[in-house]
Amino acid sequence: MPHGYTQPSEAHGYAQYPQQGPGYPQQGYQGPQGPTGPQPYGGPVPHASHDGAPYQNPGSPGYPGHPAPARSGRGVWLAVAGGLLATALVAGGVVLAVRGGSTETPGDPQAGTTQNGDPQTGGTEQASPPASATPTPEAPTVPQATNKIKLPGSSITLHESPQDPIKLSSYSLDWEKTLYVRKYGTDRFAKNDKYFHYTLNAAGTQALGTDRIYDAQNYSIVSVIDQRTGAASKIRITKAPVYPTLPQWSPDGKRGLVTLYEAVDDTSKEYGFAIIDTVTKKARIVRVKEKDAGTWSYFWRGDGRAVGTWALTGKTQRIRFYDLQGTVLQTLLDVGTPITVEGDDISPSGSSLLTYCKESEKEICVWSTASDAPAKVRIPFETERLIGWYDDKHIAGWRRKGSGYEAVVFDFKGRSQRVLATTTDAKEYEKQFMRFTREG
Repeated sequence: MPHGYTQPSEAHGYAQYPQQGPGYPQQGYQGPQGPTGPQPYGGPVPHASHDGAPYQNPGSPGYPGHPAPARSGRGVWLAVAGGLLATALVAGGVVLAVRGGSTETPGDPQAGTTQNGDPQTGGTEQASPPASATPTPEAPTVPQATNKIKLPGSSITLHESPQDPIKLSSYSLDWEKTLYVRKYGTDRFAKNDKYFHYTLNAAGTQALGTDRIYDAQNYSIVSVIDQRTGAASKIRITKAPVYPTLPQWSPDGKRGLVTLYEAVDDTSKEYGFAIIDTVTKKARIVRVKEKDAGTWSYFWRGDGRAVGTWALTGKTQRIRFYDLQGTVLQTLLDVGTPITVEGDDISPSGSSLLTYCKESEKEICVWSTASDAPAKVRIPFETERLIGWYDDKHIAGWRRKGSGYEAVVFDFKGRSQRVLATTTDAKEYEKQFMRFTREG
């Protein structure tokens, strides 16, 4: 999930959001570094434009992500921000059978409005079933890198192995002004001016992209893209000023999830999430009424039957899961504090999630997704941003290296097993976001 300790507001220095009306280009968002520190992946993201003009950043710093400030995670990862970064990523990374009775009307912000809350908001909570995804086979050791790829337009070098369970599929630079997408079946990356975010499915055949341009009726668009040809099916999500960020695929690869924010004057306000049926090309809009939810981005639970996000009120920090209609299912009351996760907040088996440990941001805690319980593991690893789960026994994350940063795969004792990526430019690192996809 993305980092996001406060509501998106002027305090974060967010740039102006676009006005409504065809032809008006939406402007950029604040990056990850606000006055309160890194913002989580999965938070408010950049908006689309109405006239196709290039995305503009008016100059205010910002980090999209798990919240943008949060999975996934994702951000946070889960942004758990992908994490992606603050305004767009300000998230946390990490998605199905749809129950009857809800309305699937593209662009209807009221469809799926939540009815229930948790004990502190006067509603009721139901126990949710334990997450039960099929475990991903994991190698006894992390394979060594055999391929180095210098990424276009940046100082980043990628270190890959054909046996890696996760592969870089896209990355963005300079607060998402520039997006690069991996060409199908190759090690080459090409600039892409159509989307803010681009998330590949596990099969490597389709991607979800948040369009930079509104349609003629002022709807934001999420595209389902054929990775081989680039052909896209466009799905209406919400009318401005409500906009989608940080697309994520469900575990079964049949649905998408986006976090929704509403532009209000020069700030962004939490709105809810949308579930996208990639077969019928329809979106279910869920407005979440709980005021403490949604600063960090929403992420899929491991079984794909619920989505989670951080619920933050003052010093109270919890993770809450909603069903796909927005009813509260479960709240984890004692799970540390948010950390930006650019990729998967939830482990491949679906049983665990990642946070900072309560007492120290120099340790990563691994928790059960099924119920409140003591942390499974406390991992000594100092970082401001995780890539996410590498496999069920290893995590990938960034750490300082000289004047730059390196992304490494580390075990549950905090020991580095392999370098995934390096960058020699610390300023570039602060403004970039990398999306790794789990293959399978």
